[in-house]
Amino acid sequence: MLTVALCFLGLILLIVLGFPIFVAICLVGAAATIASGDSLMLVVTNIFGGIDSFSLMAIPLFILAGYVMTECNITERLVDLSDALVGRFRGSLGHVNILSSMFFASIQGSGVATTAAIGPIMIPPMIKQGYDKDYAVAVTASAAVIGPIIPPSIAMIMFSYYTGLSVARLFLGGLIPGILVGLGLMTVNAVYCRIRGYDAVPRPHGIKSVLRAVVRSLGGLMIPVIIVAGIVGGKFTPTESGAAAVIYGLIYGLVSRRLKLKRLPAVLIGAARTTAAVMIILAVSKVFANVMVRAQFQRIVVEQIAGGIGNPWLATLTIMVFLIFLGSFLDPTVLITMFATTVAAVGAKLGFDPVHYAVLMAITMLLGAVTPPVGSMLFVSCSIARLPIEQSVRVLLPFFAVLLAVAVAVLFFPQLVLIPAGWAG
Repeated sequence: MLTVALCFLGLILLIVLGFPIFVAICLVGAAATIASGDSLMLVVTNIFGGIDSFSLMAIPLFILAGYVMTECNITERLVDLSDALVGRFRGSLGHVNILSSMFFASIQGSGVATTAAIGPIMIPPMIKQGYDKDYAVAVTASAAVIGPIIPPSIAMIMFSYYTGLSVARLFLGGLIPGILVGLGLMTVNAVYCRIRGYDAVPRPHGIKSVLRAVVRSLGGLMIPVIIVAGIVGGKFTPTESGAAAVIYGLIYGLVSRRLKLKRLPAVLIGAARTTAAVMIILAVSKVFANVMVRAQFQRIVVEQIAGGIGNPWLATLTIMVFLIFLGSFLDPTVLITMFATTVAAVGAKLGFDPVHYAVLMAITMLLGAVTPPVGSMLFVSCSIARLPIEQSVRVLLPFFAVLLAVAVAVLFFPQLVLIPAGWAG
């Protein structure tokens, strides 16, 4: 138990001191490995083992597909579609931001990528229209959380890799919670806009305008159809569906002439950089995870929480609070890598359905992405708006409350996950 406590304290200390997350994880893991009497060769072996998986190849493919479709200007088309659908309502720019994030998430599967794609398009117009900077940042960051919840989802792929659960069931299990998050955020936006006087004059669109926007966006919206239908129908593995999405994106871009061959190197480099940022964390987290396994962290958690508390609902709420606290310092990718197998074991001990519990914990771990000081989606949004991160916290609270409320609803109403997950067979 002492080893576990020292590892987490050391990790948080290094992050607070300004070390990059992957460096902090690697240093703590390596120090604990050496302190236990093992060779540094074990560290190297774990780093390579952390990403040596056919299933994880789906992650760079989904990222590349998102970059290809972004290069085809699909992001702007999705924003236009969202405006055509919800521009008639007060607070329309906030609604467009949220709906655009949902559409783009169904192509990319990454919250940070969604923030980076939607933020530059939506935050400046919101500020110009009279929205406060902190509010534009709060809407963008909270909406981006939908990305790793609805299918396709990189977070669900990772959970599948570490727990052995069906990717198709995890994908579909996140569908209703993701939609509920979107509707909840729109509700908060509608109330906020009335209180603050944003977008007092809505922008109505006729049926022709809506149909035109649907047709222009149809090419991009085919990607989630290909991915989800292929996996759920048993035609593709997650990795194969990622490859199919890339091939479709290239064909769509070249045939429509929206993707120029001379831009392909830049697209590939951008996707490679994003992939490297994700995979280096997965690689070094394996070192830390190995230390936790040797320290019997999973057994301690199961005994102390599942066995000690007894009540499955209270035990799960305790774990959720613990993960939200850690999410203030660790990226969701790190949390999933470190705790996916542990929370799966706890869920099994408490008698929960494994898919239900995995989706619940994935949503809980994503809450940290919008909480300071490390929240990656909040950080990207603040960078776009050139706003200090601490100035965004107060206005973010109602949006965070929606995310938390959906997580609690998923806990107490497992059918929100299990009904759609059952469609995968």
